[in-house]
Amino acid sequence: MNKSLKTLTRIKKFDIDEQRKLLVEQLNAEEQTLHELKLLTEKFESEKKFAQKNPNLCSDFGLYTKRYLKLRAALEIKLNGIRRRIEEIRDIIADMFKEQKTYEIIDTNRAKAEQKELAEKEQKLLDEVGTNSYIKHHKDQDNF
Repeated sequence: MNKSLKTLTRIKKFDIDEQRKLLVEQLNAEEQTLHELKLLTEKFESEKKFAQKNPNLCSDFGLYTKRYLKLRAALEIKLNGIRRRIEEIRDIIADMFKEQKTYEIIDTNRAKAEQKELAEKEQKLLDEVGTNSYIKHHKDQDNF
């Protein structure tokens, strides 16, 4: 039974590592999406300044603004989805850690129980040896 707990613990550690890899992927995706949002906003601000300085050249700035808002909304939806997935993965990892900790506690408790049982057996053996020695010593004294 002890080996099965160690196996379960190893499997759980592997599963946690896999979830951590997924988490890193999602965190990278979040970072990339934030970067895309920042670039989009910077480009919009740049175009807006250009349009303000050159009103004759930029008659379609309203269409550009609509496109910008559409792209920004799409990126924000993507970012929200990524963040929800990050939270889900973090919850899964937390649950896995709890389960792994449970296995470790059970394993520790079993080891302590085995050690206690071994100590009790050893003590009984020592008591028996002591008792036998006492009886033998007193028998020897009674014979004289």
